[in-house]
Amino acid sequence: MPADPCLMQLALAAWPAIWVGDLLRYLIPAGVVALALSLLPSDWVTPRRVQLRRPAAGQRRREILFSMLTVLVFSANGALIFLGVQTGVLQLYTALDEFGWFYLAASLILLVIAHDTWFYWTHRLFHQPWVFRWTHLRHHRSVAPTPWAAYSFAPTEAALHAIFLTLMLLVVPLHPLVIFVFLVHMIVRNVLGHAGVELMPRSWLAGWWGRWLTTTLHHDMHHAQGRYNYGLYFTWWDRIGRTEHPDYRQQLGKLIQRLGEGSRMTLPQDC
Repeated sequence: MPADPCLMQLALAAWPAIWVGDLLRYLIPAGVVALALSLLPSDWVTPRRVQLRRPAAGQRRREILFSMLTVLVFSANGALIFLGVQTGVLQLYTALDEFGWFYLAASLILLVIAHDTWFYWTHRLFHQPWVFRWTHLRHHRSVAPTPWAAYSFAPTEAALHAIFLTLMLLVVPLHPLVIFVFLVHMIVRNVLGHAGVELMPRSWLAGWWGRWLTTTLHHDMHHAQGRYNYGLYFTWWDRIGRTEHPDYRQQLGKLIQRLGEGSRMTLPQDC
């Protein structure tokens, strides 16, 4: 059945605010990390640098320009979600006590795990030769990525990333707070993955974080090699799918040792 013209007008009226929100969600984390890397002392940054290459001339400008296209695609999907909620097709609830706090937390955890799964398998799909040129090539032009590369996608790839939340709202009722926290978590982890410098504390890398969560090194090796390490938040899909870079654990151990300056911290072992 065609959408109500009045609802379409409401969605179009809401779109500028949605676009501003998506734009700020990209600019603030990427800008903060980029600024921090430019201001932090070199003796702190140098041992944490995981990418020996330097960004190519004009790379940051290209990353920002294509990120603006991604923001446009994401905001268009946001307007689609707005329309879907208004028509009752998508399940968004606003009363915190409707499902309770336990469901609120559980739905956030489910969203993050489901997104990591979606990202891993679509990411592997993007690297198939017959798909790569039309989806993922643009992103991999950043061999030595910067924080600005977090949204540097071709429109086709951006659309496949964006549609995940729409599909989830078809089957899982979500609160706006859950969506907001999920989206902030997504862009922050994405920016850190492209920073080229490991900003996490050494103790985290040597502990649970280093065992099960992706690091800057993890994603940087993906950009450098063009394959392996397809996960976004967690390392378990790469282990299950046997796509973890064969040298990743060794390189992570060397990074921990370098940051430890002779401490007894060692390579995280699998549980």
